Amino acid sequence: MTSNPQFVLPAEWVSDKEDLATLVKDVKPYTGGGEYAIPDFFTSDEEQQEFVAWVRAEREKELA
Repeated sequence: MTSNPQFVLPAEWVSDKEDLATLVKDVKPYTGGGEYAIPDFFTSDEEQQEFVAWVRAEREKELA
């Protein structure tokens, strides 16, 4: 007969010093990438489109 193993978190992950609710009380919900956007990162629409095309090509290459 086998027993159900219990999952135990590693000691370094467990903190008896702070309650989880206390740790996350000031965390804001993620509302999208707009807050991380860098205005005028690309010098032109063409440069941005070239980058998007490159990313798509790399992703397709990895999937093939």
